[in-house]
Amino acid sequence: MNGMQAFVEQGLAAARNALLGVRAEAGLHLEPKHVTKSLRARVRGRLKALETIVRRLITLMASALEIAPPSLNAAAGPARAGEACPPEGVEDVTAAFRALAPPTCHIRLTAQKLPGLMDWTQVFAGSGSAAALATGPVLAAPLIAQIVALHRILSNPEPAARRLARRLAQMKQAGEARPVCPPSAGDFRLGAELGTVSTALPGLITRALADWPDTS
Repeated sequence: MNGMQAFVEQGLAAARNALLGVRAEAGLHLEPKHVTKSLRARVRGRLKALETIVRRLITLMASALEIAPPSLNAAAGPARAGEACPPEGVEDVTAAFRALAPPTCHIRLTAQKLPGLMDWTQVFAGSGSAAALATGPVLAAPLIAQIVALHRILSNPEPAARRLARRLAQMKQAGEARPVCPPSAGDFRLGAELGTVSTALPGLITRALADWPDTS
């Protein structure tokens, strides 16, 4: 095991421990039906930071894999309407992380007054007054599902690394710009060990992708 492999394994272990800590601190291991909005916001923030670290660790894993670059001509084939068909044998790397994203919320703007919502039309017209709306508990299921999805990837990151390695090889062959890994804010919110890992990742990824063709 070389130094990079040891670093990645240490980082993944620290991420697993941090994930379990977030779950326990929020009481989500008890599988509650509802949580407060403030708790949901705090957990989402920590999960977002964890997901960023995990993606970057998997990028390091992918950069060390020997993957033959896919043929660009293989992409020419039947595809569903409005959807690009990836080359044969290449999977969409975003599929590995799609489950990590928080649920998408859609807001419908209607003229109908709904309970618990402020009539901002009246407020802006000067015929109403803004007031703080009462906040209540929200469903805990989306948070629990997000934690389960991240734990599943942390338990077996190799498939995600292989998919990402294929995608990086495809990007390199197509002459796309090298992925950029900027420093993360609040590296030490999840503890000293994981903060140290997060701080080191941008420089390590830049060196791991140093052989990327110059596209400038």
